[in-house]
Amino acid sequence: MLDPLSPPQTYPPPDFVEPLAHDPAQLRSDEYDQLLRRDPQRYADVVQAISAFGVCVIDRDGRIASWNRGATRLSGWREREIVGRPYAQMFVNDGARDNAPQQSLDFARTHGHCRSEHRRRRPDGSHFLAECTLDVVRGAGGEIFGIVEVFQDITEQKARQSELYERATRDSLTRLFNRSHFLDIGAQEFERARRFAEPLSVALFDVDHYRKFNDSEGTDTGDRALVGVAQTLTAGLRRIDVIGRLGGDDFAVLLPRCDKGPALEIAQRLRLQVSENRISTDGPHHASVQVSGGVAAMRPLTRDFGELMRHADAALFKAKREGRNAVRAWFE
Repeated sequence: MLDPLSPPQTYPPPDFVEPLAHDPAQLRSDEYDQLLRRDPQRYADVVQAISAFGVCVIDRDGRIASWNRGATRLSGWREREIVGRPYAQMFVNDGARDNAPQQSLDFARTHGHCRSEHRRRRPDGSHFLAECTLDVVRGAGGEIFGIVEVFQDITEQKARQSELYERATRDSLTRLFNRSHFLDIGAQEFERARRFAEPLSVALFDVDHYRKFNDSEGTDTGDRALVGVAQTLTAGLRRIDVIGRLGGDDFAVLLPRCDKGPALEIAQRLRLQVSENRISTDGPHHASVQVSGGVAAMRPLTRDFGELMRHADAALFKAKREGRNAVRAWFE
């Protein structure tokens, strides 16, 4: 099966004791490496029964030359269906969009090793996320006979990691960034803006009389109001803007590459859009809320992002003190 990869006369006889070859579970990782380099044919035989991870050998033409039990279990492709086919056969859309299969093989040939994550397809059309390592098989003279790939399904692992990240960085009600994550992003963006001498502004919003609204309409409607504000603010922003919920009925918007004038215009537009939004209630009528906003722009003497936030908060306080449902800008 591996004739295209490893002419028998090229490799010295293997020096592994026979019992280990019959018990793959007893082989250590360094013994697998030695066996791969000394006798790829025997390596393929040894790993054939392994089901914990997929192992396949790819010949010099980029075609699959061997396929173990684990590869079948993880991918759904049976040996007779996949052996002899191009390596790209396993990739979603055959890797046509980004040429990932060929890039991985070329990288492995150049550097001897390649590790990557990408989506692979099963015969039934479903996908899974695979973590793959490619290792080049060389002869005694250094010539490349093929590549061995070991892969595993990390779909569930990545999903758990994503869920944990979402819990750590997102507000559970509005799905906006939470306070701590927003402040972290803001601090990074502040340093970037300072380094490249670019403008940066912050807009803070507070729902007017939210406690009274919550008491009169009920907590469920109050939650829907907050979600509606979050959605309205998000829909009115640019792709480079960042929005977060600071807590309660307080929201913050980070406006990169935006000085005070444009930031004030954006904040005013968002305020109007929020007031036009209708919120469903438990009764026959619809409700609406209004917001007050405060805007502050980064200046040469602004010390850090915390100071920029304090300036925006002072502008917000001014808008609330002057009657609410308005936006004010911090002024030096």
